[in-house]
Amino acid sequence: MNPITYSLCQKPVIGVVMWITSLCSFPPLIQDEPISLAEAGAKISTTFQAPVDKGYGFDLAFEFSSNEARLKDQIVGSRYDEHCRSPVKFESIPESKREGLGRPIPFRIVVLRKSDRTVIIDKTLTSLCSFASSDNRKFRMLGGVELVRGKYIAEVTNLESQAGLESVKTTISLVAGHGK
Repeated sequence: MNPITYSLCQKPVIGVVMWITSLCSFPPLIQDEPISLAEAGAKISTTFQAPVDKGYGFDLAFEFSSNEARLKDQIVGSRYDEHCRSPVKFESIPESKREGLGRPIPFRIVVLRKSDRTVIIDKTLTSLCSFASSDNRKFRMLGGVELVRGKYIAEVTNLESQAGLESVKTTISLVAGHGK
């Protein structure tokens, strides 16, 4: 996707037609990079290119050994509600409303400009709640970042070990969004 196509996708009539015909598809900037949640400090570092100025979101995917294991899981969570939006403040959610939200999982996100390794973003984001599932996978949003066009390096660090997820394959992606 280039800036001209992206701007046309935002127009009321032509944008709808372009979305319907898949001309506005926006592939992930980072796709399914494995990251371990079994140990604190596990880190991925990968380069990517932001084709347009906009907000992008980090997503997590959890792949369980079976659909049955996914359904039994209480760590990733089984529902999404108003408490799940970034920034997540788990301690402020009433105890009675926590069921099904899963366990909060904090990450440090550092985005550097590739050309000179200048830090553009350095923040801690906490993931909570599953927003989708399919077969033996569950998905969570981690949080968003605003980027201008350019080449970057993303460093994502798991800040806390997560007991109970040792056999779950976890990956991180950077996406352009969830729908138009």
